[in-house]
Amino acid sequence: MHKIILFILFGLSTACTVSPEKNTKELPNLEYAGDLLVFSEVMDQREEEMVRMLVTKNYLRIDSGPNAEDYILFDRNKKLIFNVIAEEKSIMQIDTEKFDRSPAYKIRWNVESQTSSALMRSDDNGAASATYYHLKLNDKSCYNIVTVDKGMEEPLAALKEYRESLSHQLKRYYRPDKGQECFEAVNIFTPLHHLHKGFPIREWSAYGYQRFLVDYKKKIIFPKSLFELPIDFIKSKI
Repeated sequence: MHKIILFILFGLSTACTVSPEKNTKELPNLEYAGDLLVFSEVMDQREEEMVRMLVTKNYLRIDSGPNAEDYILFDRNKKLIFNVIAEEKSIMQIDTEKFDRSPAYKIRWNVESQTSSALMRSDDNGAASATYYHLKLNDKSCYNIVTVDKGMEEPLAALKEYRESLSHQLKRYYRPDKGQECFEAVNIFTPLHHLHKGFPIREWSAYGYQRFLVDYKKKIIFPKSLFELPIDFIKSKI
């Protein structure tokens, strides 16, 4: 179960083969239009993975690119998370009902910041300013982020909704693990704390996780099929 939860948390799954996305100068009022983000991601010194996020007003889809078959689909309106695994022909629905549980320790964040010269490759290069934040948990170094202050409002809102929904599932399976306080605070008990500063274009942690944004495109019209669940897959809930 722990392995499944981590898989879902970091979005290290993949996506269905798609037709090429179409970039338009004017964003039509379409349900499946939105933003495309591509990240380089590393977990605990494992090999680098590419992670893609597709953000629309109704959905967040997380996968590893246009040629993959597994994906995570988050329904932003219903606050439902689905983990689709093609090899098993399965769809796992994650229970995101609010669940309150406190950690076995106090959480006290201290934040240090300074202006960053980081640049973001996107349609809006140069439009946003970046800031570096160093987050200490109970006086110990825990998390580092570089955020931009504008231009990524919709991806930021979707990411907040997803992390908050997922944190309720993680709390259900929480067991104190000595030495993992930083991971638990960031991902389970205060999952939105580091997102209040803006969208993180780069982040790295004391527990080995790192991710940085390598591409960002707005005004993309996605195929409807990317936000649908396979009708012939076996469904289950956790």
